[in-house]
Amino acid sequence: MHGLVICAFESFVRHSYGAAPWAALVEGLDAGIERFEPMFHYDDALAARLVRETARVLGKPDEALLEDFGTFLVAHPASERVRRLLRFGGVDYEDFLASLEDLSGRVCLAVPDLVLPEISLTELGGGDYRLHSADAPPEFAPVLSGLLRAMADDYGALVLVEETGAEDGGVHLAIRLLEAAFARGRGFALAQRAG
Repeated sequence: MHGLVICAFESFVRHSYGAAPWAALVEGLDAGIERFEPMFHYDDALAARLVRETARVLGKPDEALLEDFGTFLVAHPASERVRRLLRFGGVDYEDFLASLEDLSGRVCLAVPDLVLPEISLTELGGGDYRLHSADAPPEFAPVLSGLLRAMADDYGALVLVEETGAEDGGVHLAIRLLEAAFARGRGFALAQRAG
């Protein structure tokens, strides 16, 4: 697991629940790590244990915690860089969805050793889409669900996102775009403001 992902998760926990729970969680891991470094790589099992332990301490199901994390990546000011990377995908939510297949490549341009699962999107018509990622771990589904819902809010769209099971594994999500211009979206400019 790339350290940037764990550091983003740390930011989520600290901003949402405070510094004390995070410090206790890291100490409780008993992994000889006092602080996660953004450019290091960590064992996937350690990252999974960190999520499970965080969910246990906070009294939340793992999936709910991971979905909240996905929302945080878009909605919280501490994650503005992630939001900007995603908003470069298009001028509306439909453009954004179409750009998801290129997300892994865009992330690699920014951080060459951060490899995201490949995503494929199928447009079924009538506002229905199917998203599939064959190589994604199951934990990716709730994070992506939270992110997709938060991006809909960001664009002012009304969507339903639902995880659907499949026999071939991977991640499968059903996305229904109910209304593209449901509400006023958050402002976004290509050029970042100075200061």
